[in-house]
Amino acid sequence: MTEFTQEQYQKFFDEFEKAYKEYENKVKERRARGIHDYNVFDVLEAKEVKHSKFIASLLDPKGLHYQGDLFLNKFIEVCGIDDFGLDTLNSQVYREYKNIDIYITDGNKHIIIENKIWDASDQDKQIYRYIETIKNENSSLDNDRILVLYLTPNDGKKPSQKSLNGFEIKDGFLEKGNDKIRYKHIICNDILGWLNKVKIEIVNLTDLNAIITQYEKAVKKLTNQGEKMENNLIIEQIKRNYELCVNIHNEFENAKINLLNELFSKVTKTLDDEEIKKTWEIEFHEITEITRFTKFFSAKLQEYNGKNHNGNYIYYCIELQNKYNDISFGLVRSNEVKNRLDNDCFKDIVQESDYCKSWNKTEWWACCYKKFSNVDNLILDYLRNEEKFINEIRYDLENLKDVLEKLNKKLIEQ
Repeated sequence: MTEFTQEQYQKFFDEFEKAYKEYENKVKERRARGIHDYNVFDVLEAKEVKHSKFIASLLDPKGLHYQGDLFLNKFIEVCGIDDFGLDTLNSQVYREYKNIDIYITDGNKHIIIENKIWDASDQDKQIYRYIETIKNENSSLDNDRILVLYLTPNDGKKPSQKSLNGFEIKDGFLEKGNDKIRYKHIICNDILGWLNKVKIEIVNLTDLNAIITQYEKAVKKLTNQGEKMENNLIIEQIKRNYELCVNIHNEFENAKINLLNELFSKVTKTLDDEEIKKTWEIEFHEITEITRFTKFFSAKLQEYNGKNHNGNYIYYCIELQNKYNDISFGLVRSNEVKNRLDNDCFKDIVQESDYCKSWNKTEWWACCYKKFSNVDNLILDYLRNEEKFINEIRYDLENLKDVLEKLNKKLIEQ
């Protein structure tokens, strides 16, 4: 491959910067004309919560849209479940009913909608628990009166085995022993198809149409189907200098590793003050490559850093769960600790805390409510506000101290 001089690189970056500034000016012009990606749904609650709330509000025949069962009927039509026999006009729609994202019932038929539109991970026995909840509340309920809809992004990811707890998906049913529950997998494109049908029906209702159009854009953005303005100037710049760009791309991974090492080294030094030292042993893990379970940073309680653990600890950690995906902040334990500390004991102590509620039985994680979808987002968050990033880690340590003390004390007792 061709060797490039520093002058060639500098010329490329200068031209690239010029092209990007021209692109930014065009974007500003579009925004001034009202062509922009601002969306009310993007400034409301995060993730699947806002989606479930809005979908439920439209499906509700008694909702403030004053369209009766119109939206619910169109939803049933798009999902292809017309033959289920739900009495739409007399249906009740519930949001977060006994933890079920959306629950629809006419008193006789029952639809459970599990919303994974933001690709959230399944919880332990999640689908199974929802089915059992409806069965327990309705004595002598036949299985053919329950329907589970599983909503995901367009990748069509199925429920996990831990969520199904023994149920198997076979030909449109969830089957387990004598139980056979109707099941349908729906995706974001089904939601878009539903919204399109709805908009046709309410074309003259300007305000309602505008709100649904906003939500439609939010779903399209989520599935990378939104309107995009290509930066043709930069594309041309890359095409003209393709070999040089390949060189830059090849060096990008090394630059990313160097940047991660710099930032977590700085995090460690910043947290290394007298107050933290009294309680925590802070450790920065130098990165040589980014692979699954790459560990960036950890903190162990000083009081339990002794022989009783035989080198095994439950500790605070920032770790990559999958390559370039899902960076978690929280408590982690090794397999050795897992074998010494009962699952339920670990779970009970973690769930006592108001701060650390998400517990992953499979991966031995108890997560704080901080995650990054990839390494780039973590780096950008740090670079945008270094002080805030470090203070959030400090805040984690303050809030997890009592939980860790209980866990490690329990570990010694085993």
